Amino acid sequence: MGYSGINLENVKSFNRSAILKLLNDQGEMSRKDLAVQLGLTPATVSVICSELLAAQVLCEMGEMKEDRRAGRKKILLGINYSRFFVLAVSIEDTYTCLTLSDMRCRPICDQRIPTDAEADPEEFLRRVAETGRELLRAAGVDSAHLLGVGVSIPGAVRREDGVCLSYRLWEGRVNVRDILQRELGLPVVVENNVKAFAEAEMVYGSGKEQENLLFVKWGPGVGASFVIHKQIYESRRFKSAEIGHMVMEWEGPVSHCLRRGRVETRVSTHAIADQVRAQCTRSAMPQLYQNRNGILSSITAHNIADWIACGDEGMWRVIEENVDLLARAVCNIVTFLAPDQTIFYGNMFELPTMRERFLAACQRYSADYQEGDFARSRLSDKLDYIGPLAIVVNELFLSGRAVSELGSPQPSEN
Repeated sequence: MGYSGINLENVKSFNRSAILKLLNDQGEMSRKDLAVQLGLTPATVSVICSELLAAQVLCEMGEMKEDRRAGRKKILLGINYSRFFVLAVSIEDTYTCLTLSDMRCRPICDQRIPTDAEADPEEFLRRVAETGRELLRAAGVDSAHLLGVGVSIPGAVRREDGVCLSYRLWEGRVNVRDILQRELGLPVVVENNVKAFAEAEMVYGSGKEQENLLFVKWGPGVGASFVIHKQIYESRRFKSAEIGHMVMEWEGPVSHCLRRGRVETRVSTHAIADQVRAQCTRSAMPQLYQNRNGILSSITAHNIADWIACGDEGMWRVIEENVDLLARAVCNIVTFLAPDQTIFYGNMFELPTMRERFLAACQRYSADYQEGDFARSRLSDKLDYIGPLAIVVNELFLSGRAVSELGSPQPSEN
């Protein structure tokens, strides 16, 4: 087959995306500065920016402050983050959070429902869709102003068609994207929860400044993802970095996959609660025992923040072993990958004492440890929605599709 020439529409789409991503990463800029930064002609930038302004994707931010100069002053352009809203759906093991947010990460309204892993997946996703419709009605947002729906979910996800491949919630494969698109009549993007958060860091957080990043999540389970040259690593099996499955002990508890010595079998919140509860006696952990009024069944993963605050030394000796194990696993990965920075987040890292002990352990195991090598995510207060929001903004807005495709949502098949 002979050479058919360059597809000019693809070139234009690429340039449109480059302009939007540069403005998102660096903030307001003039047309001239955009052209210089991207190596495009002023005419090309002017035409594309005019289209984006007409579509209300960009907006003029006023004159640029500069020293007196001859000629017209530069007009700054910025992204119109209030142009579209996103329905973000974060499905976790115990609960599912739905949040309507604008593109600047400002939540409009939200709703939590229990994650029913026992229900038929399609029936549960219909329930999610109905909750989403209720949020949209309550907020008075119509489909013309909705960019799309983002869904983050534990386990392996094939993003290209939105199929959940994981055993974590449901048996077998579930086409999450098709079910929700059929129910809501909107574009849907689905991604693994840890990789979605990594994408959020690329769009809104540390990924704007760093090229190589390691992300570690510690909550009910342990997950990781890494970014290499500003690209999220994608394995051939659609898995993120399975730090929880790293073998760290020759002999250790058996995991759900019947393998021994894995990190998650020791450091998950359920595992820590089980270990502390098993060793809690009036003499071994007097403060914790008194705190729980001797009712050991009240030491659970769900209220770990409550009982950990008692500061019992015996309790901390048990927990410290697990913190140390996780720190060793993380530092091994850091030694191998040598990221610019390691970003950590999740419920366990939100506990100040736990965070401090983890960082102290990392410092012991990392010979060239420097302040700033490990950092709590600046997006930690947005865990319930930032990942699903970011995958939609990145795929449907920063890609440039906001001009040519959005505003004409897919029709409902209900």
